[in-house]
Amino acid sequence: MLRTRLFLYLTPFVVILLGIGVYAIVLFARLASSVDDSVTNTYQGFTAASAMSLALAGMDREVSWVVAGPRPGDKNNPAETSKRSIDQNAFSEHRKQFDDSLALLLKASTLPGEMALTRQLATNYQAFLKAVDLIGSTNSPESPRNVYEQAVVPSGQMINLLLEKIHDLNHQAMLGTSENIRTITRDVTRLMIIGTVVALLFSAYGGYQLSRSILQPIQLLTRATRELGEGKLGQLVPVTTRDEVGELALAFNKMAAQLQEYRQSTSEKIVRVHRTMETTLASFPDPIFVLNREGAIELKNPAADGLVSSLQLKGQLPGRLQAIARKTLESGENFLPNSFKEVISHRISGEDKFFLPRVLAMRSKEDTLFGVAVVLYDVTRFRLLDAAKTDLVATVSHELKSPLTSVRMVLHILLEKTVGTLTSKQDELLKAARNDTERLLRILNDLLDLARLDEGHAGLRKEPVAPSDLLAGVLQEMTDKFTAKNLNVNFIVEPDLAAVMVDRQRINHVFTNLMSNAIKHSPVDGEILLRAKPSENNDHEVEFSITDQGPGIPEEFHSRIFERFFRVPGQTQSGAGLGLSIAREITVAHGGHIGVKLEPPGEGCTFYVVLGTDSQPAD
Repeated sequence: MLRTRLFLYLTPFVVILLGIGVYAIVLFARLASSVDDSVTNTYQGFTAASAMSLALAGMDREVSWVVAGPRPGDKNNPAETSKRSIDQNAFSEHRKQFDDSLALLLKASTLPGEMALTRQLATNYQAFLKAVDLIGSTNSPESPRNVYEQAVVPSGQMINLLLEKIHDLNHQAMLGTSENIRTITRDVTRLMIIGTVVALLFSAYGGYQLSRSILQPIQLLTRATRELGEGKLGQLVPVTTRDEVGELALAFNKMAAQLQEYRQSTSEKIVRVHRTMETTLASFPDPIFVLNREGAIELKNPAADGLVSSLQLKGQLPGRLQAIARKTLESGENFLPNSFKEVISHRISGEDKFFLPRVLAMRSKEDTLFGVAVVLYDVTRFRLLDAAKTDLVATVSHELKSPLTSVRMVLHILLEKTVGTLTSKQDELLKAARNDTERLLRILNDLLDLARLDEGHAGLRKEPVAPSDLLAGVLQEMTDKFTAKNLNVNFIVEPDLAAVMVDRQRINHVFTNLMSNAIKHSPVDGEILLRAKPSENNDHEVEFSITDQGPGIPEEFHSRIFERFFRVPGQTQSGAGLGLSIAREITVAHGGHIGVKLEPPGEGCTFYVVLGTDSQPAD
């Protein structure tokens, strides 16, 4: 195992360093103990010899004063001039110091020859004391001077000589101890250097062998991994050991084999999916283009090939489709038109073809946009049918409008009783007929407006209008209606709103329709709120809203209330269901949008209209 090899390579290095360290510790411990004992004893002997020299000089001084003559102060006492005595207090003090130092020297004498010198010193010291005792004795047959010169002085000189020898011996011992320490330190340093060098050689050799046995397989593995990343899945790493590196090589070889198998199976799946997709796209009669993130065409079906070839587009989308696809690529939002206004037409083989484009954003599992799909639905037949329907409605409405106008005029003449009197029953029937005629004429006018808007013949004459003026005109026009129901109308216009670019007559139709609905569904004595404020989504737009206190519109019908002829189920108010459709068409023709806001059930309804300001129409 790799762990075992590391241990075996590093063990000699650790053992050598550990042995050197233990040896150094033991040696220095012994050296410290030996130096401590040697230095202590030598120092004690050295200081004791110095103290004895001083004590001997003191004792000799006391004795010499006795031998030299009377002590100072004795001249006034003639009886004492012939009697000389030693100052016992001073002598005893010096003697005690000498005795203590001698005892310490006897105890600390460890040097070769030191004990013999110390014993000679003790012997001469006893002779010195005996001579001193003779000087102080009154029964001595000799004079004190003779005793001093013949006994005290020689013994004192011998003692000083011995003390000098002991002093020199201890001094030499101290110098020898210092030299011995330097010698031992030098030997230990040499030993540690040699041991360290040997340990480093062992570790260098072990590191080389270890790195060679580990780095070589790792380098092979790195090279194989790099080639594997380049797509060469057949790479195998030789397995030369049974340790962790060998296990890693085995795992790598197994992974490479599995990746090769996976690539083979994946390639087959990709080919199968690609063929299936091509077959599926080929079965669609409508042109389909698949664009990448940069907007280039990556895939198209045969119908798209035929369109590109017929229009000689040189492998590109038509200009308008390119702009729509680029916008989807930038925003990530699908382009899904729900009317024929976004239809694009091309003349192919002498015929006009109409296509409704739908651009779908394609995303990965990580929700990353990687392209778009452009589908061109061929709506030529539906376009013709829609045009025929529109023409039919317009024709029928126009043809019906003239006779209905005549009928309405006749009914008005009859009700004015210019041709004769009417009975109450006749008057009631004629009024009912007049109301139905008025209703039919409004429906026909709405149908004609829708037909013109569907064909794009709105004929808008835009001009800048202040939001406050726009709403004030609507309020003035609807005054009679909300006064009849005693409704309170609040008018809020936020300051500094820019003027909106609208056809005032057309846009008034939108607001009057919304106001009529609000009045129609508001309770008596209720309240209606008109408001104008900046749009939250665009700085170049103004949002108008109308809020009533009626029963509201259920949420499930919000997406359908702008459909033609749709009326909310359970509605008791009369109407054909065309007013909101016309309002939406007019708003869209202005480049704005209309909608209804979600309100809690039973708390009224809010319709809003967003219009562009200045020369910036809403998207």
